[in-house]
Amino acid sequence: MKFLGRMNTKENLRRANVTTKRRILFLMTCFGVVTFSLLFMQLWNIQIIDHAMYAEKAIQNQTRDLKVSANRGTINDRNGNILAISASVHNVVISPKDIIEKELDQNLIADGLATILDIDRDSIMERMKKTEAQYQVLAYRVEEEIEKQVRKFVVDNGLSSGVYLEADSKRYYPYASLAAQVVGFVNSENQGAYGLEAIYENNLSGQAGRIVTARAANGVEMLTGYEAYVDAENGNNLNLTIDSTIQYYAQRTVEKGIEEFDVLEGGFCIVMNPKSGEIYAMVSLPDYDLNQPSTVKDVKTKAELAAMQDELFAMQNALSAPQVETSETQEEVIVTEENKTILESEYRRALSNAQMLQWRSKAINDTYEPGSTFKPIVVAMGLEEATISTSDHYYCSGSVMVPGWDKPIRCHKRTGHGDQTLREALMNSCNPAMIEIGQKIGAETFYQYVENYGLLSTTGVDMQGEGRGNFWPKSEFLAGGGNIVSLATASFGQRFQVTPIALISALSATINGGYLYEPYVVQSISDSMGNVIEYNEPTLVRQVISQATSDEVRSMMESVVGDGGTGKNAFIEGYRIGGKTGTSQTNQEGHLIVSFVGFAPADDPEIIVLLAYDHPKQSSPGSTYTDSGHYISGGNMAAPMAGQLIADILDYLGVQKQGEQSLSDVSVPSLRGSSLQKAKDLLAAKNLRWKVVGSGNEVTDQTPQSGMVIPTDSAVVIYMEEEKSDNKTEVPNVLGRTYASAKRELEDNGLYIKAVGSEAATSTNMIAFSQSLTAGVLVEPGTVVEVYFLDNSVQDYAN
Repeated sequence: MKFLGRMNTKENLRRANVTTKRRILFLMTCFGVVTFSLLFMQLWNIQIIDHAMYAEKAIQNQTRDLKVSANRGTINDRNGNILAISASVHNVVISPKDIIEKELDQNLIADGLATILDIDRDSIMERMKKTEAQYQVLAYRVEEEIEKQVRKFVVDNGLSSGVYLEADSKRYYPYASLAAQVVGFVNSENQGAYGLEAIYENNLSGQAGRIVTARAANGVEMLTGYEAYVDAENGNNLNLTIDSTIQYYAQRTVEKGIEEFDVLEGGFCIVMNPKSGEIYAMVSLPDYDLNQPSTVKDVKTKAELAAMQDELFAMQNALSAPQVETSETQEEVIVTEENKTILESEYRRALSNAQMLQWRSKAINDTYEPGSTFKPIVVAMGLEEATISTSDHYYCSGSVMVPGWDKPIRCHKRTGHGDQTLREALMNSCNPAMIEIGQKIGAETFYQYVENYGLLSTTGVDMQGEGRGNFWPKSEFLAGGGNIVSLATASFGQRFQVTPIALISALSATINGGYLYEPYVVQSISDSMGNVIEYNEPTLVRQVISQATSDEVRSMMESVVGDGGTGKNAFIEGYRIGGKTGTSQTNQEGHLIVSFVGFAPADDPEIIVLLAYDHPKQSSPGSTYTDSGHYISGGNMAAPMAGQLIADILDYLGVQKQGEQSLSDVSVPSLRGSSLQKAKDLLAAKNLRWKVVGSGNEVTDQTPQSGMVIPTDSAVVIYMEEEKSDNKTEVPNVLGRTYASAKRELEDNGLYIKAVGSEAATSTNMIAFSQSLTAGVLVEPGTVVEVYFLDNSVQDYAN
């Protein structure tokens, strides 16, 4: 029994051991399965689910990926002159993660780069604290001199694993402010922010490339290792219709007029091909330097902003000064802080407004009342509809009463023009005549022509933010068969508004045979190799009037300039110029916009110019004159400036002058070697006077030299065996003088006059407006000074 009991005990122990082993094996198996499952799941996540993330981290640790900027396309004028171009520069970049991992000297980096880049050291230290980042730009687009200093600093101190240079490009505008609002500018990211730079961003920007290189464990690039290069695709080029020379002439003209007439709110000028819509020049002042677009350029506005900054600085100093903390002083500090906050807000608003004012284009974005420059369009309407004819006569008593308006509508000539033909009515810019013509046309037809001329819509010009004209609602204008008062005022260009670009397009259609074209500034787009990939042809919108009507109106507009009309101050001898003056009212008392539209040659126009000055300053409230004595009107201000501009452009384009030399000017004969009597006979035949110096038998010299053109009745100096003095003479100031007075003053100084301007020598109203040589300069005796005369009595609006 005892033996049997021992056997049972052993069996039980054996069974227990087996059970225990089985349990341990089971637990180990379960633990292994669970552990393997967890490891498998983690491996699955790493290899499958998060593969892309870990692969990217591996690439980041083993390679360096640098962006290669694409060169932004150039913007060229019609002759290939570069208006905007990109040049290679570099960004200075640090990798905080690599700097920590490679244990680079942070103080050395901060000190060195702060000195080279002229930036705050602490800001560099802050950037280096972003230890998970591998890309922190410290300075954008540094130029070659700085780039060389950074590169030397990095090489000399073995910092290439944490500090490097990234190729980039920077935009430059060689002509600074020329065509600023047309070209536009880029932002800090080198993306188009304004103008054509913004509109054609997708064409100009190109596609950035990449350079990917392998890195060793110490972060140094392995030049013999893996390297991949993705070419950058340079942007396309814009080739404009703008001519930089004509643009310069136009800009100079606007600037000169602003200074001469003390214009308060700038001006604009558009020069266009009336037969195609190509824009040769577009000026809007105030403007800005494209290389520094945020800097306010206007001198007056700049001074006002500087004064606000000085005031803010003074406030800040006052607040920083030690003060005794009493309830009274504490209250004063609170008030001053509030004032400072208010002034800061005002300054920011003033700065923003000044920037927007110089960025926007008066020629495209703004609207204004066209005034009398609209009258040729009204005449064209009437002729086209046969409601008027060239044989019609109109009587002007100086004003006219219009049903629905309790006051007389005046003409600028208060005594009236009396009886006048249609041509004379346009030459005289007669409001009563235009009102009569408008009534004959009728409100419905008038409105339809305003629509057909494109004045109620945008022109479609390829520029930013084009404005839209503001006319009466159709239902109001046609109410009761036609609102007589609205039609009357519309007939002479008041109480509605148009954009300058829409007006010059409509006037082009009036003189080019009746064809309305869509204006444009981009002629073509070409790739970086110069291959044209897009070319813009003129876009005809519609024909508004017939060729016959256009020819007749164009002829009348030539009379406005050449036959003594309100545009006679635009007359330039040798050129056939047509045009129309305008003086537009605004909602502000005393604020006028003076303008002139002109074209040439009048028989076959190649250019059309719209020039305007916004708000010539009155000498006193209610005065019609400026401080310098100029009568405020388009005929006295815009017309003479536009006439000179047109002449400059035609000379530049090589258009030959027409007509014979003025009968009042003669060519000086050669007198050298002649006897005194023969010299006198030669001069007398030319209706020239003489002054004899010396007492010899033969003429040895003369002033002026033979071949020079001078006015008749001028005195020629004859030297009889006498040496001519080498002394120079001073040019006098003849501005504001009549022809006779200016001629006498110049001759008294040994100089000669060349008069420019219609009726210069015959009209007592003609005064010297400008002279080719600045008063005070020293010149050779006998020099001819060109003096431009204008009739300062011209009026073209009812004040």
